[in-house]
Amino acid sequence: MARIPQHIVDQIYNAMDIVDIVSDYVPLKKRGANYWARSPFNNEKTPSFAVNPVKGIYKDFSSGKGGNAINFLMEMEGYEYVDALKHVARKYNIEIEEEEETEEAKVERDKRQSLFVVNEFASRYFYEQLTESPKGRQIGLSYFKERGILDATIEEFQLGYCLDEWEAFSKAAVEKFYKEEYLIELGLVSRSEKTGNLIDRFRGRVIFPIANPVGKIVGFGGRILGKAQDIAKYINSPESEIYHKGQILYGLFQAKKTIRDLDLCILTEGYMDTVILHQNGIKNVVASSGTALTPEQIRLIRRFTKNVLMIYDGDAAGVKAALRGIDLLLKEGMNARVLVLPDNHDPDSYVNTFGAKAFTDFAEKEALSFLDFKIRVLSEGKPKNDPRHQAELIKSLAETVGHIPDMVERQMYIKHVAQQVDITEALMTHAVEDARRETSKLESRERRREESVTPPEENRAPVKDLKGFEQLPLASQEKELLRVIVNYYDKHFSTYEGPRETPDGTPIEVEEFPLLDYLIAELEGLTFENQTYEELKNQIFTEYTEMGSVNIQRYLNHDDDALRKTVSDLMISPYEISPGWKKHGAFVIDLDDDIRKTVEGPVYHYKYRKVERLLTECKDQLKAAEAEGNAAESDRLLEVYMYFLDMRKTIHKKIGTEGAIRSGDGRL
Repeated sequence: MARIPQHIVDQIYNAMDIVDIVSDYVPLKKRGANYWARSPFNNEKTPSFAVNPVKGIYKDFSSGKGGNAINFLMEMEGYEYVDALKHVARKYNIEIEEEEETEEAKVERDKRQSLFVVNEFASRYFYEQLTESPKGRQIGLSYFKERGILDATIEEFQLGYCLDEWEAFSKAAVEKFYKEEYLIELGLVSRSEKTGNLIDRFRGRVIFPIANPVGKIVGFGGRILGKAQDIAKYINSPESEIYHKGQILYGLFQAKKTIRDLDLCILTEGYMDTVILHQNGIKNVVASSGTALTPEQIRLIRRFTKNVLMIYDGDAAGVKAALRGIDLLLKEGMNARVLVLPDNHDPDSYVNTFGAKAFTDFAEKEALSFLDFKIRVLSEGKPKNDPRHQAELIKSLAETVGHIPDMVERQMYIKHVAQQVDITEALMTHAVEDARRETSKLESRERRREESVTPPEENRAPVKDLKGFEQLPLASQEKELLRVIVNYYDKHFSTYEGPRETPDGTPIEVEEFPLLDYLIAELEGLTFENQTYEELKNQIFTEYTEMGSVNIQRYLNHDDDALRKTVSDLMISPYEISPGWKKHGAFVIDLDDDIRKTVEGPVYHYKYRKVERLLTECKDQLKAAEAEGNAAESDRLLEVYMYFLDMRKTIHKKIGTEGAIRSGDGRL
């Protein structure tokens, strides 16, 4: 893969704003020093995704992911490192001068990137066939013109046409040296069982390229023209390494800015619906790419808004899809409304018949809340006074309301439903709680089927046959020392504890020295038990010793997932000190206000725990020597034991716990 020169990489890092970049995917709200949102990686009810603009990092406390803006793009889009850099460069108009890519580098190119390249070629080929070839213009372009699609829209969505020939695309792709196995995997071609030749899968169809949220082509939808028998009207690309149809929304790349600006996403069923609405100025519209709405697609929408207007055909299939979509949206904490168009109309036909303004007016007037829609659908054609129907309706509504994660919002809907179906609020509350309990049971059974995950080493309960506090893992002390190293690697401080000025007010000059010099000296010869922590400590200390400085970004982009995750964990905290505490005179301690205590505290606590272990080991050895009658060894060990006791006493003085030492063996 082509290499980006280091000075361009530095320019990209200097330009990028992590809040700006993450906001393209997640709606952030400032709270304290950080910006917060619900995780884009996990389904959660309360925000645990934090962005720190000062440090330029994010941390998702629900999934454990974290890092800088480049890492975030790699996680969200599946980018390689260089592609994430290019994304940021495009966003901030930074020109990239790549070094010439060699043939050897092309051969070794990552497969995932190669698949994107093949799809990009296919999209460009289909577009050129539609707009430039005689057959494409005569057949494909005529179809789009008949549907009212303008040239500008064709270009924006890169609509295309695949010639109604067996091998036209296949030959063009092979001539460009694209690998056959990639063409087959992406579903662009298939191999004939009779001849063994490659044949075009989308032949005779107009093409709708499907892009991910940053505009990379991941797949295609193709619509057959004419009335051919026994042939599917629409076909989509098969699942591949880069295309998972349940995780993609057609048109999101073109719509995401408007969705965020209007705080509303219009969800349709078809490609043409999306294209026509977009062309008519209704640009906050996406389609579910020929698949039933999925939780992953809803989470894509949730990056930009919580409000969704679902538009479905009025037939039975459309109503069923809308009902299913409502429950999924509510589970994800979304606000859902439903618009059912008149018979024989979809968004495409309605706009072409009545115009864009008529469509927006109709949507404003006729869109129903999810509850009103469900009540209308379930009550249609049913006798009003039938107790059995009433019970089924209440149960179904209770299941839907039970999906609402926010308790206050859920209670408001309970009240609304109770009024609509003419029952008491208490009875409706009881029905909803029953429904939630049943849902919880089902989810618990599902979770039990999943493979259990072993907790991290530092979170495991201590083994019961160990002999006390001194045998507990040192992970917490090691982690705090690393937190200091990662956050203050470039700081200076002084261990001087005396006054800062003479009695006459003259400032006393206090010499400060690099924090890492102090820690390297204090931790010399001490090995962390946690292997990841030890590796990270060693790498940072080695880099500082050899280079005289530390590039912390290197660790946020580290190839080792464990090291990268650890650094991001240490650089951002899940907790914020409320400004109200100080406002109302509460006693608040910011541990990092005093850099000397911030540094020395973890060192002394860590050494204290180490000394406790040495005391225990020494005591055991001393008892063994006495039992064997080895007087010389007993004397030596006793001297060592007393030395460790003195060391522990010194540490107690430093950390202010000297008075807490009990009589006897001196344990706290």
